[in-house]
Amino acid sequence: MKNNSLAMLATIAAVVAIASFIGFFNPETCTVEAVDGWASCESIAAQRAIGGVAFAAAALIGAVVWLIRRRKSTSL
Repeated sequence: MKNNSLAMLATIAAVVAIASFIGFFNPETCTVEAVDGWASCESIAAQRAIGGVAFAAAALIGAVVWLIRRRKSTSL
């Protein structure tokens, strides 16, 4: 049995990225009033967008590295 931990991490990152984009947070429909010391609706939306893009990038990089390693190991 081979250890496909990189492929597993890429799959998990892809699922988290998809979940982040599905659970889109719209700051215009936010009903919570801003309280001093807490994050605003706009900053929450920005952080979720950055997180979604970061997880999508991690999934893409992980998948590409996994495919390159797989191709190298089968060509030997």
